[in-house]
Amino acid sequence: MGISNETRIFSSKIKKVKKETFSNIRHSSFSFLYLNFIFHRKNTVDDQAYPIERSSLIQKLSLQWDLRTGPYRAFFPQEEAERKFCQDILDKAPDDTILFAACQDTRTGEIVASLYLEDAFEMVDNSEKATAFNLQKLGEERLSKMVILSQISFVKGEEKTMISQVLMSHCFIEVLKIGGQGVLLDSDVGHFSIYKRLGMRPIGALYKSSENGHSIPMVFLPDEDYLALINSPVLNLLRGITFSHYKSICQWYYQLVRKNTELQVGSAYYPETTEEYEGHYTITEGLTDKGRASFLKNAMVVKCRQGEVLITENDRGKAFGFIQRGIVKVVIANKTVVLLSEGDIFGEIAFILNSKRSAEVIAISPRTEVVLFSADAINQLENEADKAVIWRNLSRVLAQRVVLTNKMLG
Repeated sequence: MGISNETRIFSSKIKKVKKETFSNIRHSSFSFLYLNFIFHRKNTVDDQAYPIERSSLIQKLSLQWDLRTGPYRAFFPQEEAERKFCQDILDKAPDDTILFAACQDTRTGEIVASLYLEDAFEMVDNSEKATAFNLQKLGEERLSKMVILSQISFVKGEEKTMISQVLMSHCFIEVLKIGGQGVLLDSDVGHFSIYKRLGMRPIGALYKSSENGHSIPMVFLPDEDYLALINSPVLNLLRGITFSHYKSICQWYYQLVRKNTELQVGSAYYPETTEEYEGHYTITEGLTDKGRASFLKNAMVVKCRQGEVLITENDRGKAFGFIQRGIVKVVIANKTVVLLSEGDIFGEIAFILNSKRSAEVIAISPRTEVVLFSADAINQLENEADKAVIWRNLSRVLAQRVVLTNKMLG
């Protein structure tokens, strides 16, 4: 792990992109696929015009490895029929150079989801993407060590979280094994909470994409502390990774967030297995069955549209809640300070202190649902141990935020 990817800088200015095409390559169980794409283009990332020879990460991936977790298997399809199926569900035109990743249900043998991979520096010439992903701040060297993933296309609607976990983990691990430092993805609002649960975080602010409507650029980094903090299901799959090799890129990310507070996200705590997870897990984890039923019975579900204000600054903190669906932003003095999504708690500080709200909470997704609790929801719990669990869980949320704040402060 941690092998550096060479990037050479030449003095002559060349803009033309050269691609070497290879055919009739035989694969065996021991073979690796070596293809090199040579790129020469204007470096818009640093606003300097100089040609660069980049070594493609994509073409260094070993296509022979797969990842099996539970009933699912993630792999890089090589058979013509499998590639054709991926092209169809992703609505991609036939192209032999595209590298697909697929997830297969081992119980049926059917492909249930797919995505495709590209070298991240392919975005350099796309001004919309370059701005959205903060490529100028990311820099040429870091960009050359990243891969961008397309949105995942699902064949079925069940078990999306589990399927995403296997497929994204496979791509992430394979990129790290060849010397990469992370993966990028342009997430639509609907899938944001799934990717966030795995450990991906915003690298750019919410924007309106010409392709996918409202999108949030995200990055997946091998940040051991953060993955452990949210109990990411990917962390256990990264055994053998030398996390210290990625300290620099992780520190860069925290510096980016410190200067761009709109990139901060909530830190919901997730269970060991996806089957146990529901949006209220962060606040109800540890309650007895009777206590959980009583607590949720006294909740109020609020449905709102994009742009609606859920909490107003200076209101009394008589309730707190969690996001059940969608995304909200927390705004202080007209500045977004954090994005919250499924499972994240909000309003707990004013509730605990019985003080006025210091921020506004505004829905930014088309269909947002939040669940609110008043003090009565806690007081009506019969079991004193259940009451203590609620306060413990609220304390854990605050502690997580302290940890993340300390990270950003260096």
